[in-house]
This record gives sequence, C-alpha cells and structure tokens, in this order.
Amino acid sequence: MDFKTILVDLASDAARDARLDAALTLASLFSARVVGLTATGTLLDPYRSAGEEATRYQKMRDDMLQNLRQADASALDAAVARRGRGVDTTHVLVEQEAGWALATLGTASDLILPPAPALAHDTPMLMATPAEYALLNSGRPILVMPPGTSLVPGGTVVIAWDGRREAARAVADAMPLLALASRVIMQVVLTRSGQGEHRAADAVRWLAHHGVDVSLRIDEGASPADSLMRVVRNEAADLLVTGGYGHSRLGELVMGGTTRTLLRNSPVPLLMSH
Repeated sequence: MDFKTILVDLASDAARDARLDAALTLASLFSARVVGLTATGTLLDPYRSAGEEATRYQKMRDDMLQNLRQADASALDAAVARRGRGVDTTHVLVEQEAGWALATLGTASDLILPPAPALAHDTPMLMATPAEYALLNSGRPILVMPPGTSLVPGGTVVIAWDGRREAARAVADAMPLLALASRVIMQVVLTRSGQGEHRAADAVRWLAHHGVDVSLRIDEGASPADSLMRVVRNEAADLLVTGGYGHSRLGELVMGGTTRTLLRNSPVPLLMSH
C-alpha cells in the first residue's frame, strides 16, 4: 500500500522544513494528500465571569490562535512553493497537545511526521514526546526527520532486524520506500541479552518475493543503537527502518534503550513502527 495521506506536524522548530519537504516529496511520489497539523497545546477556557476582563482574555486567546494558524499556514504554503507544487494540502488546527493530536488524526493517515524528540527539551523524562505518543497510540508508522536532513527515495536503506513483531511491522510499513531503494541492507545486531531467533533469512526471502533485493549482515555489539548508527554512517545510508519499543517504554526510559536512543540521535531520517 502506498502513502496516500501524510500527516505532518507544523510546530516551529529546527526540523520543520525537513519534515515539510519530506512530506511533499512523498506526496509527489505517491499522489498523496498532505495534512499540516497545528497543535496548540492545552488552552485554558476564559474564567467564568462577566465584564471587561473576560472579554479581553477571550480576544487575546482568539488573536493568539489566529496568529498561530496564519504562521503555520504560511510555512506550509512556503514549502509547497519550494518543493510541492500541485500537491493536495490541508491545514488543520487542533486545540490539544501535539502527541494526542498526532495520534488521533494519525489513525486516518498512512504516515505521521512528528517533531524530532531531541528538540523537545521541555518534556519531562517520564512523559512521552509527541513522536513517542504518536508511535505508541496511532497504529501508524512515524517518520522522524532530524534537522538538516532530506528524504532521498531511491537511495540506501538500512533495516534494523531482530525478528520481533515491531520490526516486521516496520518493514511492511516501509515497503513503498523499500521498493524504490537502490540498495537495502538488513542489519542484525546480536547482543548477550538477545533472546530467541531473529529469522532474518526468512525476512530476506519474503522481501525478495516483493521485488526487494536485500543484503543481510549479522554483527555483534553491546549497544544495538550504536551499532546501527555506525552502519548508517559507514554505508552513507539515506533512511533507517526499525521497530519501536519492543520492550516496555518505562523500562527503556529507566534503563536506556534502542528506540529512545535512535529517536533522539539518528543521523538520518528514521521510519519507525510499533
């Protein structure tokens, strides 16, 4: 299945242009619609009283929403002028937190582009960033674009494979991009704590039946995340595909984990499914 509806967060951060350009690139490739999301965060309703103070507060709130709507709409229009002429775009404003809005609207999307978690410095450690919340609650893949990166369909893709359900889901979700790739590397990282069989050869054969030629590599490493990022850099990869949160999210937050590290530190665009 191709990407036909692409949801992109319009939050103003260092990676917004990268997200928008990636969304429009995919929309051009797959004749998709881009939905630009403005999530306001939780807003307090005007306190229940009459008089000038309530009227003044309401006007301030309305002005803030209008300014935010216009600023994000302008960013979307500028990206279309730059990269996506002829692409069908829609802009929606939701008066909720970004993670909730992305997960809710994302259930009717094929791909979600949230802000990169590394940019969300104000999120407490035990709270999910918008990317994490969307990943865990939407049932859809996310594409995280680090600042300054570009999506390069037809380039080199690295698949992180461990034989788990999340990895299988990510590979299936990434199929439209894998079919376009000039080179696909399936990387298995064996660790002392690894359990079960990775069955990578079966996955390679399955992909071959879909016309995707894959090179399988199996290495040992203490940290799967570090090993994967090293492979990505050494192979000049353009995209990393991986499952997310095969273990509990709380356990990864407390003990550290592959998902958390990759979401914050991947040097290339990261397509992740849960």
